[in-house]
Formats: sequence, C-alpha cells, structure tokens
Amino acid sequence: MFLSIKRFIDKTFHRRSDGLNFRRRRRKIDFDKIKYVAILVAELAVVIGLAYACVMAFGRQVECSNASMEPTYNTSDKLLVNTIAFKFSKPETGDVIAFKPKANVNASYSVKRVIGVPGDQILIENGRIYINDELYKETTLDLDPIENPGIAASKIKLSKNQYFVLGDNRNSSEDSRYESIGFVSSEDILGRVWAKYPF
Repeated sequence: MFLSIKRFIDKTFHRRSDGLNFRRRRRKIDFDKIKYVAILVAELAVVIGLAYACVMAFGRQVECSNASMEPTYNTSDKLLVNTIAFKFSKPETGDVIAFKPKANVNASYSVKRVIGVPGDQILIENGRIYINDELYKETTLDLDPIENPGIAASKIKLSKNQYFVLGDNRNSSEDSRYESIGFVSSEDILGRVWAKYPF
C-alpha cells in the first residue's frame, strides 16, 4: 500500500514538474535574421526613394502643344524636363525651358528657347535679334528672319528675374514678343528640356 501511494505521489509530482519546468530552454531570438530583414527593407526603401527622386527630377514630362518650336520639336512631341537644373544654376541664353505662361497654374506648360536673361537689352530689327547691341547668332539653327518683332521693335531691358523667350519657329510662335506670354519669371519655370521621349 505504501508503495502504491509512493508511486501516485511520484507520478503526480513528475507531471506537475513537467508542466512547470522553469529550467526549460527558451527559444533564442535570431538577431542575424532580424538584422538581415532590416537591412533588406532599408535597401529597398533607399532604391525606391532614389528611383522616385530621379523620375521627379529628370522625368517630368510635358507636351509640345503647337508648332512654335519647329524644327527642334514638333507638335505633340513628349519632352522630358530636368526640374533640378535651375536649383543650382540659372537659365542661360539658348536653353530650352518649360514654364507656366503668366504664372497661370491652370495653363499647360509652354516650351520656348531663352534668348535674353536678366539685365540684357533686347531689340529685334530688320528681322534679326540684337542682345546688348550685338547680333544674336543662332548656334544650331538656320532660321528665317523675324517678320513681327512685337514689343521688341524698340529696345527693351530685362529687369531682375525676367527672361525673354522665343519659339524656334519665330514666325509662328506666341512668345515674349506678345502680351499673352510676356517676360518669363524664374518662379514660373519648371525646368530645362533635355530630351524628347521616346528617345
């Protein structure tokens, strides 16, 4: 009888001790795996961030809405704009830019070539452009003489933050010669056109 009681106590004790064994080894946290996953997530975030930044900086797309930039760009051409180009520098004579005419946020972007920069004096006479009393030489294009000089028929001087722009198709372009466009302010410039898409 004592033997039976002893066996009962032993079984009961062992069962309870199995359930309440505080010496059981806990599962180790695999810090190497956690570190690997964290690095992978961080790398993905950086890659996605860089891709987004590149698209926003160099891949903004505008459409050439008319024939004013022919023969350089044609109507409906898709153009890529470098939006950070003028964060570190200013537009120069000869740059092709995209901008909002008259700061009209509802208007589509206009694409024109910079002819005059702040401080320049502009005059269109006998179909030719004069900047600071010197003949403006077209660098890559052989263009027809300008038929309508607009406001530049008499000498005008650009003040601070003003740019004078013309379309390459000078006789079929609405640009700084006319009140509808006028001088372009740097705040209205989206960036420099750098490529036609698709390439």
